[in-house]
Amino acid sequence: MSVIHAPKQPEFDSRLLIFPIGMGVALAAIFARLWYFQVIKAPELAERAEASEQISVESVAPRGIIRDRRGRLVAGVRPELTITAVPDTVLKHPEVLDRVAALVGTDRKRLDDKLQEGLHNRHVATPIFIGASAEAGSRIAEMEAELPGIAVQTQPTRFYPDPMSFGHVIGYVWTPDAKQADWFKAQELDMPKYVGKSGIEKAYELDLMGSKGREYIEVDAKKTPLRVVGRDNATPGKELTLTLDAELQALATKMLTERGAKGSIVAIEPSTGEVLCLVSAPTYDPTKFVGGISNAEWSSLLNDPGKPMMNRALQTPLAPGSTFKIVTAIAAAKAGIWNPSNGVSCGGGFRLGSHTFKCMGTHGSISFERAMEKSCNTYFCTLGYRVGRERFVEVAKEVGLAQPTGIEIGGEHRGSLPDDRWLSRNRKPAVWYGGDVVNASIGQGAVGATPIQMANIMAMVANDGVAYVPHLVRSARSFEGLASEQKERKIAHQIDLPAEFWTSLRRSLGRVIASGTARSAQIPNVEWGGKTGSAEHRKGALTHSWFVGMAPLDAPKIAVCVRVEAAGHGGDIAAPIAKAIVERYLAAERKASASARAVVAAPGSPNRS
Repeated sequence: MSVIHAPKQPEFDSRLLIFPIGMGVALAAIFARLWYFQVIKAPELAERAEASEQISVESVAPRGIIRDRRGRLVAGVRPELTITAVPDTVLKHPEVLDRVAALVGTDRKRLDDKLQEGLHNRHVATPIFIGASAEAGSRIAEMEAELPGIAVQTQPTRFYPDPMSFGHVIGYVWTPDAKQADWFKAQELDMPKYVGKSGIEKAYELDLMGSKGREYIEVDAKKTPLRVVGRDNATPGKELTLTLDAELQALATKMLTERGAKGSIVAIEPSTGEVLCLVSAPTYDPTKFVGGISNAEWSSLLNDPGKPMMNRALQTPLAPGSTFKIVTAIAAAKAGIWNPSNGVSCGGGFRLGSHTFKCMGTHGSISFERAMEKSCNTYFCTLGYRVGRERFVEVAKEVGLAQPTGIEIGGEHRGSLPDDRWLSRNRKPAVWYGGDVVNASIGQGAVGATPIQMANIMAMVANDGVAYVPHLVRSARSFEGLASEQKERKIAHQIDLPAEFWTSLRRSLGRVIASGTARSAQIPNVEWGGKTGSAEHRKGALTHSWFVGMAPLDAPKIAVCVRVEAAGHGGDIAAPIAKAIVERYLAAERKASASARAVVAAPGSPNRS
């Protein structure tokens, strides 16, 4: 009997549904999420996608610090409280600027002007006031809710320990003008926010400016900052070491300002051309430019009758009077007519035709060294007349007159001599007279020289006829501490004359101080030489007071020129000032030498013998 089995029904396993159900749920979630982003959030995401960009905000690079020849700080950097404003926000609440102006003690227009400068990034904070007091900064920070768009931060800012003494030399820093902007663009350089506008700050801008930092900010479609996504730190500029002596600079400034004088003092190290002191009075305070000078303050400086913004050491050539007799002697020696033994008869003046050029005395028969000692006009008028105008002018230019000295900070006036340039500008009809060279030979008439030109001529006399280009910077050292870049001396002018001439000339200048017109410049235990000058410039007015000198006489370490305008005789006014400058500098040099010897002699010193 066969048995037939019916097919067995398979049992249902619910576990088999887990995977497809799970997959279905996951896909549904994904589709729902996609639908949410593509439909519900689409407008917002599209706007954010369009706004997915970054902007960069500059941070100011600390400028390189500046020190004097002995390491003393001349120009530094310190953090200053800076008030910033977001232009877009503040423009909607303009009343906040009135409150900020009252808190920081400035005028509303000044803040408005700074706000306008930041309009290129309307939603990013821009500085509108630098140098707020701690009290003002605290008040503004506390009032954040009441001052929309206003904030307080710190910014590296230039400061000067002795601004009045260094104003003309160091200069000042402010925002670049169109000409400077074009220059940076032409050089393919990233222009800093603040640049040097004059003096060392301008001449060494590329060394001092450093590299500015940047903060990269993500912004939305409305340019509203969202978050900081990156930052490049700023790099400070190089450290400059000057040739100047800060102590000497301060003394020179004090001696002129205490007299309320218009004038200048320049001192040079003859063997190198390093400028030890360069002062112009009246001076100005460069800290007024930190954070931006107001229109009223700028107008006051420009309209001041004392012209404090003018650097008289470089920019005001005046008749040098009898100090120019040094040049006349050099011209006579170059022309082959100088003889220290030959005498000239002085009967009280030099007569040319019907005109007499008066002398300050009646010296009888007088030779070169005594003529310099007594500043005999007759002797030097005679020399100048014998040399002749053309040869006289030629030699005067060889020693560096009627041309800039080449000092780094520029802005120099070339001065003048009785040449064709002067004639075409000052005389109609353009005719020369015999008295022109006579007048020039005693530093009057067509002769105009600046204090730095005359100081460099004295350095030439000290160096037996070699003058170096005056310079203000010794070295530049990078922030990373790399080796300093040393500035080398460079010959500016050289006059080839016998050693006997230079020896006789220096000896005659020594007699001027020992027993001549500059006895007021005598320094105990120091033999040095110089020449006074009292230049006429306006009938009835006091003469311009001049003195040039070098010390010590046997091995000069300093050449100096002092000029005080409309002050009186050179021996009464300028010579005592020069004495104080030279005395202070030589004392400082002795002290520095003694300290150096003490270091070498100290136990354990590698140089100790």
